[in-house]
Amino acid sequence: MTPAPFIPGARIDHHLGSLNFFFIRESTNIRETGGLSTFVQRFLSEVLGILRAHVSSLGGNAVTSYFMSSCILSHVPHKNQAQCLINVGGDIVSVSYVCK
Repeated sequence: MTPAPFIPGARIDHHLGSLNFFFIRESTNIRETGGLSTFVQRFLSEVLGILRAHVSSLGGNAVTSYFMSSCILSHVPHKNQAQCLINVGGDIVSVSYVCK
């Protein structure tokens, strides 16, 4: 995954489409699972894993023009709750590396 529209040292063989996903995660046991930072880190890791799986299922092996345009975090400490909304996307491509 790269925010650039190209991958250095690689040739884009096929442009397979674009991604634009919104993900929402909510938890009511923030303190028990490691705190707010652990909640956000796990959520971002899951989002990137879902993105990679989606790219692979469509026959791609890279994402160019990757973006995360919003990440909204809502935390209510006295209720032990948090919510996070993330918008991610990019272009799915199939690339091959050229030997020089």
